[in-house]
Amino acid sequence: MKDKILDTAANKIQMHGLKKFTIDEIAKDLKISKKTIYKYFNSKDAIVEEFFKTVVESDKKNMENSLSHQNDFISKIHSIIYSNHKYKIPINLINEAKIYYPKEWGKIQELKQYKLGAIKKLLEEGVSSGVIRQDINLPILIKMLEQTADTFLDYNFLMDNKMKFSEAIQEVLKIILYGISIK
Repeated sequence: MKDKILDTAANKIQMHGLKKFTIDEIAKDLKISKKTIYKYFNSKDAIVEEFFKTVVESDKKNMENSLSHQNDFISKIHSIIYSNHKYKIPINLINEAKIYYPKEWGKIQELKQYKLGAIKKLLEEGVSSGVIRQDINLPILIKMLEQTADTFLDYNFLMDNKMKFSEAIQEVLKIILYGISIK
């Protein structure tokens, strides 16, 4: 029942946002009482906390699983950046979490740092194996990636440029991996 409640809550969160979904809506959709929900979650905030916990854990697990099945450098980069998680998080939810749920926003930041760590390790391996040029300054590249990730977590930037998060990331990868000059 706990998973059904969380799945229903995730749908409501995706539709209405973190602040606007209600326990009443979840109870109505599941045809259960609010009391039943409170057996599993002591508050709406506890549901939001579990939602983000599930997203982060499933993203890490899927990323690690995908990395273990990839051989080439580009596929591994994609595995890190595009790993899936159990529930979708529209970009506006990240901004909402930053404002109203700083602890959960912190979990997203920890996930970002985890992914950046995986990318750093992969880049270091790429330099060692000769896939990446030896003269690339990895700390600069990592900082660029970190700052870029922060930019793309900015809902207004994406809306102003009529881009989805995945499209923006794809453009960054194209620039980093293939450069900007015509050869």
